[in-house]
Parts: sequence; C-alpha cells; structure tokens
Amino acid sequence: MTTSDFSAPSAEMSRRFPLLTREGHRLFRHLQQHPHGPRWNHEAGDRVGPEDLAALGQFRRALEEERSPFGTEPPRRLLDWLSSLARTVPWLRARAPEGRVTPESFFALGTTSREDVARRPEALIPDDADLEQMIAYRTAGTTGHALIVPHAVRAAAAYPVLIEFALNRRGILLPQGPEQVACLLVGAQRHTVTYPAVLSVWRQSGFAKLNLTPGDWPAPDSAHQFFADTAPGLLTGDPLSFAELLRQGITARPKALVTTAVALSAGLRRRLEAAFACPVIDWYSLTETGPIAAGCPAGDGYHVLPHDVFVETLGPDGLPTTGRGEVTVSGGRNPYLPLLRYRTGDHGRLDFTPCPCGDPQPRLLELEGRAPVLLRAASGAPVNTVDVSRVLRELPLVQHELVQRRDLSVELTVRAMAGESRDTRALEQLLRDLFGDVPVRVRWDAELGERKVVPYRSDLLLEE
Repeated sequence: MTTSDFSAPSAEMSRRFPLLTREGHRLFRHLQQHPHGPRWNHEAGDRVGPEDLAALGQFRRALEEERSPFGTEPPRRLLDWLSSLARTVPWLRARAPEGRVTPESFFALGTTSREDVARRPEALIPDDADLEQMIAYRTAGTTGHALIVPHAVRAAAAYPVLIEFALNRRGILLPQGPEQVACLLVGAQRHTVTYPAVLSVWRQSGFAKLNLTPGDWPAPDSAHQFFADTAPGLLTGDPLSFAELLRQGITARPKALVTTAVALSAGLRRRLEAAFACPVIDWYSLTETGPIAAGCPAGDGYHVLPHDVFVETLGPDGLPTTGRGEVTVSGGRNPYLPLLRYRTGDHGRLDFTPCPCGDPQPRLLELEGRAPVLLRAASGAPVNTVDVSRVLRELPLVQHELVQRRDLSVELTVRAMAGESRDTRALEQLLRDLFGDVPVRVRWDAELGERKVVPYRSDLLLEE
C-alpha cells in the first residue's frame, strides 16, 4: 500500500460514509485499488450517522430481548404501532378514521400489495415523513418487472444486523473490524453495479458487490485471486450466482453462505456445503419487506426472524388461514413503507408448534413462489433473469413469460400495452443479444395475465 492509503477520508467519502475512520478508509482503498479486483462501476456508501448507529445498536439488543413467539392474533405492540400511524398514513387513515386499530378491526383493514407500491406509493408514506432522507431502491426483477421502493438508511443498515443475528443463533461469529472483509455479495448478471464499501454497523468491516461475468475482471484468474486475497467471512448471493461460483471453480473458506432472492434446492445446497465447507443459510427477504425469515438449522422451513413483524397467511378469500396461503407481513422498520398487511405474492404454511432446533418463532413451511430459474446462453454462460427483466422493462409491455428448453431455445410470450405497436424483430434481437445464437420465438398474447403468469421457466437444472 502507498502512503495515500493512510490519508484521511475526503469530504465526498465522509458524505457517503459519515462514520468512516482512517483505518476503514485504508481498507476501502485496498479493495478499490486491488490489482485483481473487478472494474468497479459504481460508488456507494452506507450513509450511517451517529444517531443511526445508536438506533441500530438498540435494534440489535431488541432482537435478543424482544423476539418472542406469536400466534394468529396481531400482538398488542403491532396494534399500537398501527394506531400511531392511523392519522398520518393516507391508506390507513381511510380505513381507521377513529385513529385506532383493534384486534377486531385489524382483519377488516384489507391488504396492500406490490401494485399499491407501484401505482400509489404516496398513499403508504406517512404525511410527516422526512423525504430528504429517502432512498429509492429498485427491486432486482427476479420475478418480473422491477419495482421502485422508498427506503431509509437505518432500515437498510438493519439488514446486516439481522444476518449477524441469524449467524449467531447458529453459533457462527462473524469477524468484524477494519482489517477484515466481512462480506462479498456475489452476482452473475450481464450488467450490474459493482462497488467496494465498508460497513459502520460491522465496525468498519469491508464489503464488496461483485459480478462474476468474466468481462468485469482484468484477467481470467483475477476473480480467483481476489477471493483468495480478501478471504471473506461471509458470501451472500442468489443460488444462480453460487452455482456460477462452482462452475468457475472459485474457492473460499467463509464462515457461511447466505442465499437470497430465490429458494435453494437441496441438490445445490449439498454441492455448496461440500465445496465451501460451511453452512448454507437460505434467506427469505423482499426489497419491500426487508428480511422476513431464515432457514431452520434443523432443515425444516424458515423461522420468522425479526421481532418487529407479524406474519400471517391468507387464503383465496383474503381471510387468515391455518393452511397454505399467501404470506402477508405487517410492521417492519422502514418509515417510508410501513408494512400494512403487505401481500408478498409467495405462498406457504405457518407452523406454530415447537421446533427441534429450539427457536421459539413460528416457521414458514412449504414456502413456494421463488424457485430459481437457470437460463444459459449459447456459450454456456448463465443469463440471469434480472438481465432479461432489465431489457424488457424498457419496452411498453404489460407482462411476459419466457421459457428456455433443454436445447437452449427460447420462447417469449408478451402482452403489449393497448395501442402500442408489436415489433417482433426488435424483441428477437434483444433476446439474441442476451442468449447468443439460439433459436428464438416471440409470441404476442393480448390475454396474457388473465391466468397466473410465471415470468420465467426453464427446463435446465441448476445442479447440472
């Protein structure tokens, strides 16, 4: 390292990382200038200030002290929280005009969904929210068109606290400090943002968001060298990205792997555990909700993780059910998007019986709706569904379904917006730009969406 690595952070760095220390800055520069590092294309910061760090410390303690089992009735603290919002959140004000939510009126409130966030976000944001502090997050588009979600610095920074809590419950202590790269977030997309960072909530530990696409690295063996040198304590990413780690033969010895975005198959879990010699924790989280649950150490279902959410499952009639239903979440810690019986689109069954692992929180069993979809280009390289969503969302399309067959041929069914032209050749070219020289077929269907639409399907197996 050069002497410049020991310099104080610049004004711009201090704006993006308000609590950045000289030691943290040195680690950041090491990651930023690493000879085997990827070609970084983005600048980011945790934006965590002193008050945020203090609040996150309280949140960490509350996870230990206030996390308690719940049943089918909304807990008192949730009702009190909703009542406190009843005069400031337009959606809730219209449904609780007296400014009070009771156990009986809770179930009569109705529900919110992805459509509300997409079309009427102003109805969910409290009137007195400080909009100067808002962050706009775009969902990955794993299950279709991306969504812009209003978020808060403190709520985003709670994510690593929840990961830390889940690891601790398994007896895994994640090393933290400015001499440690705590986490690498791994992606396998054609295009995505990549950047180094340090996390104040993890005592200035290093963090980096990476993309495994070979063109993002300076040399063929650079990714292997970078992983070996940084020795990350934790790897996070979706199952598709972890499958690509295996395909490229990249090795590391993390304390754990945390899989996100889509469900993890048993076959891929076994291969990952054998390759990395550590536990693989399946993580259930949405951008809109934040983390909801983590895989049970005993291997059966997902235990509800945060202490500040109430989870229910709703049947086809919209009423709570003790059987399989749509996972619906209330509570949370995002001041710009309070979860008001938010329907996730995923389905499962809540089990309130004692679990062999000892965790008192209910489990989500038979969780369905986030199966990973493996797409491959003619070269054999992975094509992430996020990449497909990225190009399709620029077109005036209402919905789409894409299927890849075992011979790598691609079939795309799309529904155009009313009055828009249908340019089949343009769509075919977009797909060939992603998939290469594979057979492509585009079909227009004005009735797509009148049945359940599955945006992505594949006959290829992730374990192959």
